[in-house]
Amino acid sequence: MDLFQFCRELPKVELHAHLNGSLSKSTMLLLKRLNADSGIKDETNTFMDEFVMGAGDTRSLSDCFQIFSIAHALTTTPQALQMATSLTLREFQDDGCCYIELRSTPRDTPHMNKNQYVDAIVKGIKNPENLIISRLIISINRTMVTAECDAITDLAIEYHKKYPDIVVGIELSGNPIVGEFQNFLPALTRARDAGLKVSLHCGEVRNPKEVLDMINFKPERLGHGVCIHPKFGGTQETWQALCNSLIPVELCLTSNVNTKSVSGYESHHFKELYEAGIPVIINTDDKGVFATSLSQEYMLCAETFHLEKEQIARLALSACQYIFDTECRDTVKTKVLEFMNKHYICSY
Repeated sequence: MDLFQFCRELPKVELHAHLNGSLSKSTMLLLKRLNADSGIKDETNTFMDEFVMGAGDTRSLSDCFQIFSIAHALTTTPQALQMATSLTLREFQDDGCCYIELRSTPRDTPHMNKNQYVDAIVKGIKNPENLIISRLIISINRTMVTAECDAITDLAIEYHKKYPDIVVGIELSGNPIVGEFQNFLPALTRARDAGLKVSLHCGEVRNPKEVLDMINFKPERLGHGVCIHPKFGGTQETWQALCNSLIPVELCLTSNVNTKSVSGYESHHFKELYEAGIPVIINTDDKGVFATSLSQEYMLCAETFHLEKEQIARLALSACQYIFDTECRDTVKTKVLEFMNKHYICSY
């Protein structure tokens, strides 16, 4: 079995996937057709090829956030959002993903309010045709003022109580040069106290003070973690804090390369984190925008850092420890262990 086939068949968990950034071209075409049949005006005003941000693209991280407006224009109705959720989950499932935590920021559109937005995603997750175990993380965007942030937090808590088996976490994301982490602390603390797990986009740009504040908050997971090691714009203090805390880091290799957060795969901070024994989880971030898949990310990681199949399988097994739905951990781990035993990979 070649490496890509191995990575594709390996049961994997996806813990850092933004719904609107994960829409494939085929899904977007179906959404355009649905909207046209529903009489919804197509306001994308751009070619869908502009949605994809490849390795040679001149755009950077700051440009990436503008790209999402294309997907947002296609998911303005409950029907479209539900379809987008269901189709995206099916694509992850077909790629060998056995557990996923999609993340999305609830928004008002001309055709639905924030509650209807979350309801639509929940319906997409509950689609019986999707066999993948799916959960939802509700996102707070760094551009939000306090009132908006509080409203999203209220919504997350409400839906966690209503669907505790689906809405499992809250996260902070968005343009990393906008807003200050301390302003979001009250809302994130309130969400945590209500039983939600927390993930934070951390260290996407150089900001040692914020990185330290985030690590000291002790979220369940950190996203990206580029500028933490001194080699990548962090400091010895930020790096030591992460090594002491051992907070798992959600890594997105192609995303970081294509947004110019790192100069190339060979210089990705995976190596420093992995060799330091910090838990790492391989993810896609936005598989539609970056034209990737979870299998491809595992393969790129293996090829770039010369990992054996056993090491790749152990990464998948380790990732199971950090899913937010703790009741599913053993079920998901069993799938990976069965695969390892089938391929005579030591699971001890």
